[in-house]
Amino acid sequence: LEWASHTVAMAQWAADMEYTQPVEFNPEGGEFRGDGLTQRYTIRCRYANGVQLILRNHSWMGLGSCSNRFEGTEGWVETGDSGRIELSDNLKSLLPARRGKKSDPTADHIKEFLGCIRSRTQPRANAEVTAHTHVTAHAAWIASQLNRKLTWDPAKRMFIGDEEANRMRSRAYREPWRLEALATSM
Repeated sequence: LEWASHTVAMAQWAADMEYTQPVEFNPEGGEFRGDGLTQRYTIRCRYANGVQLILRNHSWMGLGSCSNRFEGTEGWVETGDSGRIELSDNLKSLLPARRGKKSDPTADHIKEFLGCIRSRTQPRANAEVTAHTHVTAHAAWIASQLNRKLTWDPAKRMFIGDEEANRMRSRAYREPWRLEALATSM
């Protein structure tokens, strides 16, 4: 889930879907055991407009720990936190030559955060965008654990017609805590 938040955030931003979540989660392959998924797995996530987000633990090009591959009708682009970019042959002429020093993503995040404090504006990965990212990652994880296709309602943040999956959206609180008590004490 931790690495998924990074890769899902980039994919949702690139697809202009950062303010919603997929409506369908369909796991393929892999086997869930108490501590995680084994073998090669793929989770196909479909948004209401038909765009697909495909999460997988295989077939990466070694471009870093947060790799993303964007595929369209005219080719594909894959990149990750290493800073390298790979493209389908027909798109290679569009890649500009690298100039200057390599960017440090951590320093860039800090610079943006400080700039937002000064300007009183929202960062790109604001609380709402981050919530959509984490909901997407958790819903995909629940589909993987259950090893079945799940349908999701982004507005209600609930699975449609699957009570077992809905129960997995939260954990029981320790006594004497209740959700209502937490919400009113904040």
